[in-house]
Amino acid sequence: MIKDNEVDEIKKLIQSGFDLELISFELDIPLEDIKQIKQKIDKQESTRKGKRYSYSEIVSNRNKEAHQKMQQMRERYKNLYFKSNKVDKVDNVKQLSEEEIEIINSCITKIQNSIEEIRDISKYERRKNVANILEEVKKIQNYPLTIEQVEKLNILMDVEGLTKSSFFYDVKSLKKYNLSNAISNIIKKIDNYQRIIDRKLVEAIDIAQSQTEDLEELKALKQKITTEMEIENEILIGSVKSKINNKISKIQQNKALERIKNDIPKSILEIINNLANGTVDIEKAKKIIEEEAKKRVDSKPKTTFSLTEQQEKRQILIQIGIAIREKSDRFYVVNPETTIYQIQELCGKDLGQAVRIVVENLISRKDFEEAKRICSKFSGKDKGDIIATVMKDLRLKIRNAEISDIVLKGINTQGTEEEERKYFELIEKGIKMENVKLKAISLGKSQDGTRNITLADIWTDENQEEKNVKIL
Repeated sequence: MIKDNEVDEIKKLIQSGFDLELISFELDIPLEDIKQIKQKIDKQESTRKGKRYSYSEIVSNRNKEAHQKMQQMRERYKNLYFKSNKVDKVDNVKQLSEEEIEIINSCITKIQNSIEEIRDISKYERRKNVANILEEVKKIQNYPLTIEQVEKLNILMDVEGLTKSSFFYDVKSLKKYNLSNAISNIIKKIDNYQRIIDRKLVEAIDIAQSQTEDLEELKALKQKITTEMEIENEILIGSVKSKINNKISKIQQNKALERIKNDIPKSILEIINNLANGTVDIEKAKKIIEEEAKKRVDSKPKTTFSLTEQQEKRQILIQIGIAIREKSDRFYVVNPETTIYQIQELCGKDLGQAVRIVVENLISRKDFEEAKRICSKFSGKDKGDIIATVMKDLRLKIRNAEISDIVLKGINTQGTEEEERKYFELIEKGIKMENVKLKAISLGKSQDGTRNITLADIWTDENQEEKNVKIL
C-alpha cells in the first residue's frame, strides 16, 4: 500500500509532467496505482475548473433552456385553459371497473326479482327471500352508485311498498310459531339497510352536485333530500345540503351581478360615456339617474324584498362604476384626472374609490404607465392614510397586471429561441425583483369560465442544479 507521503510525492511528479511509466519504474510502484492517482488528480481539476464554454455556446444554451421553459409554460397553460374544472372536483371519486358495474346491476336485478316474487311464495319462503334481499344490498354498500340506481333501490326497499305487498302482515302472522324475535330482527335489518340506501343516495347527490353549475339541476338535487333522510343522517346530509346551498347562492349572486353589469338602459350608458370623456353634465346626470330609479321601482312588483328608490339609485351608481372599471374597450377614459373628480361628484364616492375605478380602467386597457402616473399624483402625504392604502393596493395590481401581460404575450407569441429567452428573463426578473407571489399573477379563466389560472399553475420548477460555467 502506498504511504501518504509517497502519494504526495507522486502527485507532485505527475503535476510536473513526468511520464507515468518512468515514475512507476523509479519509485518501484505498480503502474496501475500511479494511473489511479492520475485519475483522481484529473477529476479534482475538472471539478475545480468546471466545464468551459465559449460565449456563443453559453448564449445558445441559455436560449434553448429558456425556449424549453416557455414551451412547458405554454403547454401547462393550454391544458388548464381547455380543461373543465368540473372534472377536477370529482378526481377522487372511485372509478368502477366493468366487473364492479356488472356486480351492482346484478344485485339490483336480484333484489327486484326477490321482491316481485314475495306475493307468489309461501309465508315461510318469504322470510328467506328477505334475507336474500338484504344480502344483495350488503354486497353493494361499498360501491359508489348513481342517483338512478339508488332511487331504484329506494323504491324497491321502501318499507311501505313492501307492506302493500302484504309481506309484513304475513311476517307478523309467523308469531304463532314463536318466531317473534326473528320477525323483530328482520324488521331491524330492513330499517338498517334502508338507512344504508339513503346514505348512498346522499353520496350520489354529493357527486352530482360537484359536477354541475346549473342552477335548476342543483335545486332538483336538493329536493331529493327528504326530511326522513335528514333525521337519520344529520351530519352527512347537513354537509351536502350546505354545499348545494352555497353553490346555489353563489350562482344567484353571479347572475345578479351580471344583470347589474349588462342590463344598463341607454340613458345611463350615455352618462357613462360622457364620464369617460370627461364631459358629463353632473346636474343633468343626477336627474336622469333619479328618473331611472323611480321607473325601476314602479315597474317591479311590490314584495318584501323590493328595493326603494334610494336603493335603486345606488344600484345604478354601482353599474356606472363597474362599467368604467371593467369595460375599458367600450368606455375609454380620455382624461383620467377629470373623470376621477366627476365620478367623485356624481357617485358620491370618496376620492380613493374614484381613483380606483379609473386606474382599473387603465390597467384593463394595459396603459400601465398612465396608471402609475395617476397613482403617483394621488399619493401625496396630504391625501390621508385611507387613500395611501388604496394607492398601495393599486400599485400592486399594476405590477401584477404588467407581469401577467408579459407572461400571456410570451405564451401566445411563439418566436425564435432568442425572443423566447427575452420573454422568460423579463418574467423571471419581474418575479425576483418585485418579490412577487406567483398566485397573485392572474392569467384569466379557463375556457368554460370555471377555473382561475395563475402563474403558480404554469411556472417552471425553480429547483434546478447550479451550473459552474466559465467564459473563455
